[in-house]
Parts: sequence; structure tokens; C-alpha cells
Amino acid sequence: MFSLELGEEVSNITCNCCGEGFKSVCGFIKKDDDAYGVYFATLHTGHSDITASLTISVGKWWDDTALDERHWVELTVKPSETNFNMRLEEPDCSRHKDFKSLGIALGRDEALSSHLKEDFFAIADYVVVEDPAVNSYLLGNEVNIRGRVCKH
Repeated sequence: MFSLELGEEVSNITCNCCGEGFKSVCGFIKKDDDAYGVYFATLHTGHSDITASLTISVGKWWDDTALDERHWVELTVKPSETNFNMRLEEPDCSRHKDFKSLGIALGRDEALSSHLKEDFFAIADYVVVEDPAVNSYLLGNEVNIRGRVCKH
């Protein structure tokens, strides 16, 4: 159902709050071979607890003018012993909240009642397994950036 095109860049960023470093990657999602969404993953590599933030936008990504037909959410992802725990957050938690191309932001309550909720979680499940940078980080390993270019 989904396929993934990895973004080429890995951004190394310093946190404004604590001064620690983190990495940011992105990718493009296809659903049934059609452009369907984008995601940005923030990997909190400078902190002792493993936490990833996913900003996921879905909708009419094949049409550059269809901003009102795209919706996005922010999810926090943490590993547990047997799976990855995910929680919908408020849009203000996303470091990409001002990126207008994402479309219409959905708050936690809106996302939980949205007809897109299942797609958001399905994409998040897909990304944490299929994006090597996200997966390696969440599994507690060195971030796998193969095929991507580091940008400082």
C-alpha cells in the first residue's frame, strides 16, 4: 500500500532549549504508487532517552496548489521492549509547524476523530520500520544515514 522515497539530506541541528544536538530527516510517501504525503523525523540524539518526533502530512501532494486538501499531525515515538509507542501531540510541538506546504494542522483531539487517523498511524508505523535513520535510532543504534548527505 505505501512506498517510501528517502530525502537525501540529514540535518544536524542544535536544540534551542538545551543546546544538545539532534538529527532531522525527511521522506516522501506514496500510496498505491501516487504521491500522498511527506514526513519529517526529528531524532533527539543528544538526549539520554530515545525519542523521535514525526510530522506527517497527507493529502493532495501531487498538486502544488492544494494546500487546503492536505492535513498534518505531530506524533511522538518512543521504543518499548516489544514495539514503538506513538502519541499524537499538538501541532505547536512540531519544529515544522510554520511550513505552510504541510497544509492544515490537526490538533490531538481533531486527529483522533479524523477519518485520516488510521493513515497517520499506518504511515508512522511504516516510517519507523522502513526509514533506516529512524529505525536505527529508535532501536538504540547509531543513526544509519547511508544514501543521505549530512548538512551542518
